[in-house]
Amino acid sequence: MTFKSYIPSRYNTLFFILGVLLWLFTSLKYVFVFAIVYLVVYFILRRDTNYFRDDPMIMTGVIYAPSNGVIVHIEENVNHSFFGEGLTEIQIRIPWWKEMGVFLPISAEVKDLRIFKGKSFFRFGCYAERAGIANYSGLGMILDTKVTNVGLSLVRCPLGLWPEVSVMPGDRGSRRVNFGFLPFGGTLLLYLPKKYEILSKKNDAIQAKETILAVLPE
Repeated sequence: MTFKSYIPSRYNTLFFILGVLLWLFTSLKYVFVFAIVYLVVYFILRRDTNYFRDDPMIMTGVIYAPSNGVIVHIEENVNHSFFGEGLTEIQIRIPWWKEMGVFLPISAEVKDLRIFKGKSFFRFGCYAERAGIANYSGLGMILDTKVTNVGLSLVRCPLGLWPEVSVMPGDRGSRRVNFGFLPFGGTLLLYLPKKYEILSKKNDAIQAKETILAVLPE
């Protein structure tokens, strides 16, 4: 497996120029410290480039893990002002040391995208009390699968940064495709209609694009 970084290329160029300036006008110890800091940030913001081949025989109703992390809470019969009513909410904690990319859990069209400007939530908190809450800081998106809608929220952590996504309403994408990332981790909320059968449970460690979270019974 190889990886790149979510750091924009222009910042890589800037870091290189700053490194050269430090080398020319300061001592080598400052260059060394600067290089170590850059490498640490580059690793934390690494981007997985492990390519996969989708299996067309797998059912279209399969929900894959949209991120790396741990399932910290599953709440049924959740009502949400943006995503709808009677949903199953799966809360996923994304640590800062994990690859923090966000992937489409199912092939779908982005039906709606909304910015929430509430408060940020610390990723280690009272998860049950957050079920259905909408006054958080982050992004929410509704995915239209042509069969049903799936909701996805990226919640900013006080120790993280604002979510970065590269999709807009009307965009279509295949399952397991990267569409953004949550800098330095945070919380991801997945909202599924109650007819989905949940295959994962609380405290399960999940792997983006690989772990199957739920299926739509035939």
